[in-house]
Amino acid sequence: MAAVIDPVGTLDPPPTRGRRGVRRRRFESTPYLLVIPTILVIVLTLGIPLYKIVMLAFQHQSKRQLYTNKPGDWVGFQNFSDVLSDKDFWSSVERTFLITVLLVVFSMLLALGLALLLNQVSKWVRTPLMVLLLFVWAIPQIVAVELFAWFTDPSFGVLNYVLTQLGFDGFKTHDWFVNPVQGWIVIMALVIWQALPFLTVTLAAGMSMVPKELGEAARMDGANPFQVFRTVTYPTIKPLLVIATSLSVIWDFQLFGQAYVIRQNKPEPSYQVLGIFSYTEAFGHSDYGLGAAISILTILAMLGMMVFYVRQMLRIGDGD
Repeated sequence: MAAVIDPVGTLDPPPTRGRRGVRRRRFESTPYLLVIPTILVIVLTLGIPLYKIVMLAFQHQSKRQLYTNKPGDWVGFQNFSDVLSDKDFWSSVERTFLITVLLVVFSMLLALGLALLLNQVSKWVRTPLMVLLLFVWAIPQIVAVELFAWFTDPSFGVLNYVLTQLGFDGFKTHDWFVNPVQGWIVIMALVIWQALPFLTVTLAAGMSMVPKELGEAARMDGANPFQVFRTVTYPTIKPLLVIATSLSVIWDFQLFGQAYVIRQNKPEPSYQVLGIFSYTEAFGHSDYGLGAAISILTILAMLGMMVFYVRQMLRIGDGD
């Protein structure tokens, strides 16, 4: 067989083979060295508190023991047994899941509609709307809660005033939080109002990447707006939609500040979700071990959601 002549050296040299085949690539340690500071920060800021919570969940610690930094009495799984047999805990679990589902559905639908609207209007209309959304997003959570508390105040609230002017005299001094259904509507409106800017801007940015030629071609073929969205827009923004929905589930499941503050730091049982229930048991009843056990169960539920989120991220990465 004739040898191949390469006078200019354009051919790659043959791989060097040892006794075990092709020589392995040299181990590169630089990426691992660079990630060490991040790992240390995570361990210090998250690992140590998590370890403390886990240990506290298996103890009964009084306020005196907590303030004097003395270890609590070891009770094993008693705290978990007490929590799982408490009907108030299961009521808060059901309420948390129901509120989370409603918040995610309404926030994603509204954000999707606003994003579609932003991509249909001119630049001169879209830019001020984007600035307004970012302004709403920049409002601190506590300030937003106080705004909604003033908005629904029984005596001086704007909402009652407007409804009274429209002829609904029964709302003159109406308290929106006497009925838990009405109260949760107010709280959900607050949470959705805070979530809309991020979700809308994110989805609008994703829709701007959809080629306009595809939509025009679909309309020329007789497709209606819904068909254009289903066949052209949705396949393009689907990865972004999955990520935004997963993040919304995680954020809404952790609902705490809005319901706690708007009820003046003393939420009634019908306004207690898992986060508030855990805080109330730990600091309201000074049962820190029980509160820690509820926190561990909440973390386990959150881990299931995080697994789904990470799985979707990996699928999107593999697809790219």
